[in-house]
Parts: sequence; C-alpha cells; structure tokens
Amino acid sequence: MTANQSLFQRTVSRGGLRIVSEKMPNVRSACVGICIHTGSMFETDPEAGISHMLEHMVFKGTANRSGLAIVQEIEGVGGHINAYTSKEITCFHAHMLDQHLGLALDILCDLLISPILSAEDLEREKQVIIEEIRHYEDSPDDLVFDYFYQTVYGDHALARPIMGTVETVSSLTREQLQRYLQESYPLGRTVVAAAGNLDHNDLVAEIEKRLGLADGPGSSHPSAPSLPPPHEERYPRSVQGAHICRGVPGLAYDDPRKFAGFILSNILGGGMSSRLFQRIREVEALAYSVFSFQDSMRDSGIFGTYLGTDPSRLDQVLGVLDEEFRRILSEGLPEDEVLRAKEQIKGNLMLGLESTSARMFRLAKLEQYLGEFVTLDETLALIDAVGVADVMALAHEFLDPDRQYTTIVLPKDGQAAVMAEASEEDEE
Repeated sequence: MTANQSLFQRTVSRGGLRIVSEKMPNVRSACVGICIHTGSMFETDPEAGISHMLEHMVFKGTANRSGLAIVQEIEGVGGHINAYTSKEITCFHAHMLDQHLGLALDILCDLLISPILSAEDLEREKQVIIEEIRHYEDSPDDLVFDYFYQTVYGDHALARPIMGTVETVSSLTREQLQRYLQESYPLGRTVVAAAGNLDHNDLVAEIEKRLGLADGPGSSHPSAPSLPPPHEERYPRSVQGAHICRGVPGLAYDDPRKFAGFILSNILGGGMSSRLFQRIREVEALAYSVFSFQDSMRDSGIFGTYLGTDPSRLDQVLGVLDEEFRRILSEGLPEDEVLRAKEQIKGNLMLGLESTSARMFRLAKLEQYLGEFVTLDETLALIDAVGVADVMALAHEFLDPDRQYTTIVLPKDGQAAVMAEASEEDEE
C-alpha cells in the first residue's frame, strides 16, 4: 500500500451507502459532499427538470432550519454550501474549516431528510428556474451544447436538458417532488465523499447517525443509448455569431482508452498552443473561441470541438476543421507533440487537485463510476503509458469526417441566407 492509498478509506454502510474519504493532514479545511446517482437522464419526459428543481427546493428550508438559517450557519463559520445537478449525478456539498465538519454534515443531512418543500416556495422557485432557463437560452455558447447532446443522443434520456423546459417546470407539484425524493435518493445510490483534515471513522459515525434516507438501491440505471446516424442540425436563433459543436460518441468513464482521448483532445484544442487554436484563431483568424472536449459518463461519452465564429465564415471554418482532422489522420502525430500533451494534462491535473474540494469531487466520481479509488500516482502512470499508436487509434475513430455529428446555432437571417443559397444550387 502506497502512502497515498493509506490516506484513502472506504466504508460500505447500511443500505449500500458508500462513504469514502481522503485525509490531507497538511490543510486546515475539509470538503464534504453527498452525491446521489440521479439526474436528468433518470426523469420522465413530463417531469423533465425535477432533479434540478429538487436540488433548489431543499435549500428553501427544513423542519429544523429556515432557508436563511441554512446559509447563515455555514457562512457564519467562514464556510460555503452549494449543490449541482448533472445528467447522472446530483451533489450537495460544503467546504469549511476542519473543526466545523460536524456542522456541515448536520446541515447537508438535514437538507435531504427533512426538507419542507412547501407549495408556496415551489411556485416562487418555478419563476426563478424559468428565468434561469430563459437566460440560458440567451447564451448560445452554452445552449449549443444542449442541442449537440440532442443531435448525438436523439430520443435517449441523455439528450434531455438538465433544467427541463418552461412547460415541464411550470407543471411540477409538491407531491411529485416528495415522491422523487423518496424514490430517487436511496442509500444504495448515495456516496458521501470527503477530503481534508478529517478522521474517517468520525465521518462514518456522523453520517450513520444523521443520514436517514431510504434503504435499497432504487431504480435501475437507464439503458445505454441507441444513437441516430451522424447528421447536422441547425438552430436559427436571435444571436449575432455562429456557434458550432462537431464531434462523435465518445468513451464511458471506465474505458481505459479515455486517457488517450484526453491526449488527443489536448492536441486538438486543449489550449493556446493546440492545433485548432493556432490554425483557426491565430493563423486564419476565423474564430474568436475554439476548444475541444471529452465528456465521459457511466455508459457513454462525447468527444467534440466547439467553435464560435462569424456566420459569414461558417463554411470556411468547418472546412478548416475537417482539414485539421484529415491532416492528423494522414500524417500521424509526432512523439514529441504527444509527450507535450501528456505533460500539460499531468500538470493541470496535479495543480487542480491541490484543493480539498477538487479532491472530494474526484473521490465521489471515482466511487460512483468505478467503485474504487485510483491514486494520483496511478493516474499519472496511466497517462504516461499511452503511446502514439493509442492516440492515433482513437484519432481514426473520432476524427473521421464521415462520422461527425454537427450542431450549429446561428442568426435567423444567417439561416435564411443558407437556405436561399441551397435553393439556388438546387435550381442550377
């Protein structure tokens, strides 16, 4: 057992509740999260957005604390409390000085076992989330990613927007929230993760005393998606620029090839020295924003590229993007470029994990998706083990222009011009 492994501990408690921690004795803080394997992909179509709504509503007050008291108690000791909802995970977390860990655990557990979920608060929060949805729809550089998931995943639940729609959010009831909390937050789908200056046995004792969620594993994970064939979708909106996502179905979180995927993504668009940034932004001046990304989930993933450009340059920038893809496929990748990408990824990873919150989120994700702990040293070794041939094997899978899914958000008048041009070509 290495020194890093000795600082990690894992306990499986009643009902399948998993409690994981990583001791960081040289810090004076701790971060703890209660993360449930549920999110937008577990919802039904009529209840789309209920996971996100419930995440908001528990902060409105519990049987023991008002909404104001929840934040006052945490902020009164210099801490922070928050939550997030994703497609597969909902997480409630707090960061504070190590001496106040017990308080943070008490409040987090209180949020989940005794929220009031009043009808009056629900009606008010509906308006807040509806405004959030509308604001999001006014941010095309964010909205294009929702549309891109719809393009790739089609009718599967992974295509569903996390916040739901104005219509589904408006129709949610208190009874639906209470049922969803009971059915979707069981112990068997819950991970408590903590990192910082803490004692694992104390953490387990506090959680087992306070977290009174229902026993059992809850509903099964939705089936893996059946994908539509590669295609392009365009969404005319009241925007100024054109926003593009182009990519392919990627790798699940437990796929060992994901490290080669990170390297390929880094080479393509992982920073200012990347191929796409240098060619599209610096040399051609075709886009004001360009980057690549890899998103891995339990059973699937996405590998893609985002570009923001002027609508008049849309076809040109897509052409250059395909040129860069083909250049890698025809010329290959030099070993020194792969090595530089590895070092950049490792440096970013190590710097990012210097905080207790980053360590906590990593612990929770490893437990939810892998059911085991992977040390930082082991992760670095997995990155080092990737060879040029491994990256090129993924490149041939991910960069084939014929396999690309493309989503474009562009100005309404820009779409009209595109349609007119296509009509003229048909007439010719």
